[in-house]
Amino acid sequence: MLSLDFMYLLALAFSSILCEDVSFGKNNYMEYRKGNFSIILTAPHGGSVKPSAIPNRDSGCWDKKTSICHFTHVCPAGTVKDAASCGVSTVSDMNTLEITLEIAAHIHRITGHYPHVVINHLHRSKLDPNREKDEAAFGIPLAEQTWDEFMAFIELAKSQVSEGLLLDIHGHTHEENWTELGYTISKQQLNSVTFNPNDSSIAHLWRKLSTVSYNDLLRGNRSLGKFIEDQENKAYICVPSPTYPSPGKGNYFIGGYITRTFGSKYSGTIDAIQIELPKSMRNDKRCPKQCPAIAQAIIQFWQVNYCNQHNNKILGC
Repeated sequence: MLSLDFMYLLALAFSSILCEDVSFGKNNYMEYRKGNFSIILTAPHGGSVKPSAIPNRDSGCWDKKTSICHFTHVCPAGTVKDAASCGVSTVSDMNTLEITLEIAAHIHRITGHYPHVVINHLHRSKLDPNREKDEAAFGIPLAEQTWDEFMAFIELAKSQVSEGLLLDIHGHTHEENWTELGYTISKQQLNSVTFNPNDSSIAHLWRKLSTVSYNDLLRGNRSLGKFIEDQENKAYICVPSPTYPSPGKGNYFIGGYITRTFGSKYSGTIDAIQIELPKSMRNDKRCPKQCPAIAQAIIQFWQVNYCNQHNNKILGC
């Protein structure tokens, strides 16, 4: 009898065959699965490959005079390794690579179309694509090349989409056990309700839907948080959402480099949201309940907010 793990890997391999096109970067560290739909999924922190050719990322070098971190393995004169001031994260987001592929597969089952998918196969101790290049790669040429490839694949995916949505998939271990949706709006701003919609990673969507309030898109009845909460008889809690409009005193990730750079915060017609899944939703990489629920919520959010502007008929807009 075939093991469940073997069957799971077989299913992933089969899903890659079904995609229109699959491209890889150097040494297959980066992967791009070309889609035919206006949704892009990225998985920067789920990789497991640890090549000896790329040294492990460690603390940066702190320059006390300038208060600047230099992210390099050999500290320049006048700087010292300082984990307190220049620490880096090297822990992977468990199962997020596999979960991203599962979500993509469920989106295809719902719509008949494939989202674009960009994957980093390197372990976070070797490269962190959700950081600026210097902190991500520590000046190692192979790591820098791989970082460049990841960003180029996102740009390639964006070039296939006139208007749409990028979802950056991550995992957290915060005690609140909620799904955190990052729009590059700080915790303090969410709590105080003092933010400018133009400063968020879904600014284009807000400007496009001029008759819809930004609050409704961020945490109201047209928000991704609302649609995630509605799945499985409200089995999942989410922030921001109608139930949890702000984190309060709880932990919350606002969205990192990918969401900030490739969303519509500064320009463009592609919006971005960082999705931080709690550990309880990532314990099983097959995520038999969670992944269909997240995919369904994504499509409901897309259908309500993006479908009509694309005159897309696949979901009965």
